[in-house]
Amino acid sequence: MLTILLVVVIILLLVSLTMLMRGDRRFSPLEYYARGKELGFSLGEAKLIKDTAILAKLGDPTAVFWSIRELDACIRAFSRRFKAEGKERERGTIKFMEKLYEFRKKLEFDQPKYHLGIRSSRAIRSNQRIRILVQGLGVYNSTVIDSNDRYLVVTYPVGGKVPPGFQWKGIRVSVYFWRQEDAGYVFDSYILEDLRIRNIPVLQIGHSESLLRTQKRKSLRLRSRVPAFLYLLKRLEGAYEKPERVPGMKCVLQDLSEDGAAVLIGGKARIGLLVKMQFFFGDDQVVMSGTVRSLEYNIEKNQSVLHVEAVPPSPRMRNLIRAQVYNVQPGPVDDVLPELDGRAFSG
Repeated sequence: MLTILLVVVIILLLVSLTMLMRGDRRFSPLEYYARGKELGFSLGEAKLIKDTAILAKLGDPTAVFWSIRELDACIRAFSRRFKAEGKERERGTIKFMEKLYEFRKKLEFDQPKYHLGIRSSRAIRSNQRIRILVQGLGVYNSTVIDSNDRYLVVTYPVGGKVPPGFQWKGIRVSVYFWRQEDAGYVFDSYILEDLRIRNIPVLQIGHSESLLRTQKRKSLRLRSRVPAFLYLLKRLEGAYEKPERVPGMKCVLQDLSEDGAAVLIGGKARIGLLVKMQFFFGDDQVVMSGTVRSLEYNIEKNQSVLHVEAVPPSPRMRNLIRAQVYNVQPGPVDDVLPELDGRAFSG
């Protein structure tokens, strides 16, 4: 009995000590360093992160390991300092920043919006791009225009040619779509009507309550309108991140993630092409190579959007991409940041 009482007293003392150490902050130093160790940061790295958070004038530096906003400010401060000191290409710096970005990614995908999902096609909103699979014919691209209680109204499918006399009405189809900040979905349904609204051809697709949630998002995507160059490759091995010295095919980067990108080009392409993409964000040049996994061809504009699955980038290139995706690229150098001790990066 005395032993149990002693254990209870010790626990109460530890709790009281933690509350006293916390003060007006959300987390005590004990909680902060325990969390840092849990995340794989050494004691030196955790201290360096907290010191930088303090000098970056964050309201509560102990919240860096819990809050996306505080972590973003801290990453931005580190990037600014490393760049000012010319250390951004050093191996220890790259490894340390990769740790921070991996944790940033974890915090992002721990948010509830990435886990909720939808169960009915009635939750699909206007402007959602979809792909319609017709057994024996192929896959067609379309966009949702409207939705009501009975059906989805979608633009006329664009893709391969259909046989003479083909009728969309009554056809069984599989509908695929990617819901932003969520996952991919697929459902089976029927084309209820093929008609014109204000002289525009559209289809009505019946709703489904049986949505299958497929591949979940593994990386955050950045929407953009960045000019870029595209190069055709014979193979992906070798200098897949080596910058080309001559201009390639002009294109526009439409979205970017560490796993790949979407680029807009003039003309028509084909699935399976091996390509290299080259573009700038400020002074930083990003080079990615990969395989065209899908495309959307606009006949009227004679343009194609290529969806490229990238070769896993090097740690440095991945850090450059993540800085843009998470919007934590460094701004002007701030002289109040501390001298960074390289020994903190050694576990």
